Formats: sequence, structure tokens, C-alpha cells
Amino acid sequence: MKTLIYPDNETNLEQYEKLNSEILVYDENSTINTTLEKTSDMSTFSQVDAVIFTQNCIINGEYNTKKLEEACTKLQDTVLDEVLLIFDTKVPPRTVLKMSKIIDEYGLIPDIKLAYTTVINNNQRIIAGKNEQCQEKTTQLYKTLPEQITTVKHIQTAEFIPILQNAYKDTLVALSNQMAILSEAITIDLIEAIDVANTGEDIHLLYPKPILKNEVTRDADEVNKIANEYGEPSQLSETARNTNNYVAYHMAYMAEKELYLKEHLAMFETTVAILGVTEDETLQTQKDNASLTLIDDFVSRDVEVWVHDDKIPAEIIEEHNAKKITLEEAYNADCIIVMTDTPEYRQLDPEKIEKVIITALPILDSEKYENVKYSSVGQYRLKEGEML
Repeated sequence: MKTLIYPDNETNLEQYEKLNSEILVYDENSTINTTLEKTSDMSTFSQVDAVIFTQNCIINGEYNTKKLEEACTKLQDTVLDEVLLIFDTKVPPRTVLKMSKIIDEYGLIPDIKLAYTTVINNNQRIIAGKNEQCQEKTTQLYKTLPEQITTVKHIQTAEFIPILQNAYKDTLVALSNQMAILSEAITIDLIEAIDVANTGEDIHLLYPKPILKNEVTRDADEVNKIANEYGEPSQLSETARNTNNYVAYHMAYMAEKELYLKEHLAMFETTVAILGVTEDETLQTQKDNASLTLIDDFVSRDVEVWVHDDKIPAEIIEEHNAKKITLEEAYNADCIIVMTDTPEYRQLDPEKIEKVIITALPILDSEKYENVKYSSVGQYRLKEGEML
């Protein structure tokens, strides 16, 4: 079996070295860095058993199939109906169908062979084919890779699974965030409530937190886009997104309340240090980023804002009229707000905190911070006489 990989410059070609096939890499402009054999001959597309498209379809944190469309356009009048076309990249639903219509623009290949695959968990790959033959051929090709293979009946189903996973996470966190805000109003320790509630066999509640992982916000938004495109309702997904976006404003409200009640300070008199901007390796998009929304809200009210996140360049922080700082400098702020869960934030020294610290998720040991003016979303600090 001979397989041609059609990559872009972002493709990690090392992962394909163990494919169950002889491998060629298409490199039209000699820009692909790989030890695998390369070719720039377009006629090769009709001389192999399978072509794997690996173009990245997530650009600036949003789905964008432009590079994949350009690759498919080049293959018009080149691919024969014996060649299996495999799309190995995360895409929105029905993308493979759209790409097949680009490749076979005039419907001249009635039995065009198609398959889709992507990794959905750390060690699980899904595969779907246009028919059983396409699915089996793709499974045989990928069986020597380390991921466990799960097959599904339809390509559109396989495309939708990662989106469903992330929309689920967004919805589940939205429930916790909504309950956390409510719990503060009626003096409930939601974290303790969640821990006990999760002893129920079918209960899997998550702790409240800001959504600072791009794939979750991107895919939850994609559900809303698909629903609007097809004229179907998506109230749950829309509510979940709005609820999780609101967390930023709730953190601002908590800071204002804590500083006024405990330090008798108005917000315009204070300095706030925000710890953590993204959970991704890099900031893929500023859209729906709770930390950046929080920064903008404070800045609009003349609060001096400091930001710590080593993954974010100072230029981005300065665009929001804030100042990038070291973690040690954060101790000098009137209020520290922790937005992400990292080992360094878990190890903050309570003795160095001058005034107030707030966390958007329950990561700090309450007993360790017993003598610090500390509060956490959903983890109400009970005062004597407040609870029965």
C-alpha cells in the first residue's frame, strides 16, 4: 500500500512515520521539513492508494477551512476513483462532504472514496468512512499508530464528536458557575455541596471556573452557529455561553465587594493583579476570554491592572492598558485574582498577601489562608451566626 500525505507547515509528520503503508509527502514548494520521502509531482495523487489531508482548519481560534479548500481545489481532475481520500484534521460537521464536492466539482466520480479521522482524547482516534470498504482500509492504515481506534458509521457523526465533547464541558461548567453565584447569595458552600452530590451514581458535577480553554468556547459557539444555519433552537448552548462569559463580571463584583467591605477602598483607588489569562499553550484568540474581559472592565473604571501569565506577550496585555508583571510583584497589589489553576498559583504564600485574594476556582487550601482575606467563587467563607 502506498499513501501520500498532503500536509501544511503546521503538520507534525513524525506521527505518521508508523503508518501501515509506504509513505510519500507532497511538498510543492520545498517548505516541508521531514525525513520522509517527498514529491512535488501532482501526478502522484493518482498513483497512490490513499491521500491524507492534514491541513490545519483552526486559525486564530476559529474554524477556517480555507487551506483545506485550496488543497482540494488543486486535486481537481487529478484524483482517480480508486484513491481513498482521508481527512485527518479537526473540522466542523459536513466539511468532508463540502471538500468532496470541490474535488469532484462536476460529479464525475460517483464512487469517490472518502474517510475521516481525528484524535479525540489522549489515546483515542475515531475513524469513519463513506462505506465499509473505506472505513476498513483507513482502519488498517492507522492500526499501527499508538491511539486506540473507535469507528463510527457516518463521517458527519465523527466530525461532530469533538464538538459535542466540548459543548458538554461548557454546559456542565455553566451549571456550576450559575450555582456558584447563587450559592454566595444564600450563603452555601457549593464546593462541599458538589463533593457530596457527586456521591450519587449518575452525578458528575464540576467545580465552578472560568472557561479559558479555546477549544471549549470555539466548539460551544460552533453548536450555536450550526443551529442558526439550520434554523434549529440552541437555547441551552447560548445560555451556557452567556453564563460562562458572565464569570468575568462576577469576579469584578467580588473584588469590588471584598475591597470595600474589608479594606474600605473604592475600586479607582486600587491595584488589581490578575493571575492567568489562558489554559492553552498560547492565547489562540481574545474572543470570549474571561480574563481579558475582566481586565477591560477594571480599566474602564480607572483601576490599575497588573497581569501575570508567562504564556502571554506583554504587547497583548498592554493593548488592554494593563501591565505585565512577575508573580512576585503580584503580592504588592491590593487585590489578587487567580483565574487559572497552575502549580505556581496553588503555592502562593499567604503571608505575603497584603490585602485581599480571590480565586475564580477552588484551588487554595482554606485552612492555610485562614488568616488572609480570601474568598473563592462558590466557596462561601462562613461567618459566625450566619448559618444554622
